[in-house]
Amino acid sequence: MEGETVLRDGELGASGSAAVDRPVRRSDLGTRTTGDARSRLDTFGIPVALFVVAAAVYAVINQGRPARVEYFVPLADAFLHGKLGLSAAYSWLSEVVVGKNGLYDVTYPPAPAVLLTPVVAIFGKGFEQSWATIVLGATNVALMSIAIGNMGVSRRTRVVLSLVFAFGTIVWFSAQAGTAWHLEHIVAMFFMLLAILACQRDRSPFLIGLLFAGAITSRMALLLAAPFFVAYLFDRGQRERSGGRVPFGFIGGGTALVRDTTFKVGRLVDPALAMLVPLTIAALGLFAYNNARFGSIFQTGYGLLPSFKTPQYSHGLFSTAYFHSDFSGLFLSRATVGDHFPWLFPGILGGPSILLTSPIFLWALRARRLDWFNVGAWSSVVLVLIPTLFYADWGGVQFGFRSAQEVYPFLMLLTVRGLKDRIGFLAWVAITVGLVVNLWGMAFATSGWWY
Repeated sequence: MEGETVLRDGELGASGSAAVDRPVRRSDLGTRTTGDARSRLDTFGIPVALFVVAAAVYAVINQGRPARVEYFVPLADAFLHGKLGLSAAYSWLSEVVVGKNGLYDVTYPPAPAVLLTPVVAIFGKGFEQSWATIVLGATNVALMSIAIGNMGVSRRTRVVLSLVFAFGTIVWFSAQAGTAWHLEHIVAMFFMLLAILACQRDRSPFLIGLLFAGAITSRMALLLAAPFFVAYLFDRGQRERSGGRVPFGFIGGGTALVRDTTFKVGRLVDPALAMLVPLTIAALGLFAYNNARFGSIFQTGYGLLPSFKTPQYSHGLFSTAYFHSDFSGLFLSRATVGDHFPWLFPGILGGPSILLTSPIFLWALRARRLDWFNVGAWSSVVLVLIPTLFYADWGGVQFGFRSAQEVYPFLMLLTVRGLKDRIGFLAWVAITVGLVVNLWGMAFATSGWWY
């Protein structure tokens, strides 16, 4: 028959299964081919393109500047040689403590160093740490684009918001900075985004717990993001019972907190235990790591640093006395006015606020539906920010409030839900402000910082 192709019995169709005699129009094959091409574009093309663009821009802004404060490269090298700390003091690495093991022990969580061990094994301890932040930062942009795409938005919205994440937030600064503190945030975000993707695709609870453990052992405050994963388990249990196939966080709907009265919490025991196994292993590993270095499972060495004896820490590491300063830094800080070009300068120790660097996050406030995703994400945002708002030091040399990045994955996805696949005029204004403010900050970073 003209214009038609017939698949005979025993021939394989596109799915790989045997087909019976039935006419298939060439136009149908063309549609299928177009659909496959679109699928490849969404699955691979967009994330890869975003990775390349982000990595190129981050590298250009970095301009080959060495990270200098690079605790995790020498620590990765130490791990490769069977040691838990550095065997020599580096003059530019001041935040190390001599432990009971006689080594110069790094006081930060070890996951970034563990992640870098294969790279250091290949390139040696001369590997430039800033390349790790550039590559992983660009990878996070690709991962965020996949997470946004899984929420059911249009391709246009997905690309726009992925670019906003890459260049309209302080993710841009951290990715090009390269220093240890910013690598911590980037690695923590890398694991958290992978954990969120695993939730969206209903992967093994063990895998989700393992990825969540990676985030926690990069930034300990992320332990307080546990409500997101508890909410996911409730959502998954209810969807499995009802046969729902909508991904966790899908903008077209979500699993209500109470869908029916017959749901049994006991159904969550097995997946919850599977998720807890890698978290427990990670906790025991950290306890053993701390005990081997300092003789106590709870001693990380952080509180032993000489800098914590300065007046800045007169109320200890955490206190309500620090709330005003921290709150102002996160939500109220602005540019400093100078008497020469360019007249507006970001603060050397942080700023401007999240409302200036990423005003698009205000649209997250519109994600108020009482479903498991919103409740889990908002609970995690609030809990993770609590220690940040009561901590003695909200960061050294930085652009923006760097610790806020711990909640960026949740805020970004809540923003996607708040926008509901419609970027209106005011949202475009907010996006433009964020892009301009971050470009302004990167101009200072590129020019050798703003002393």
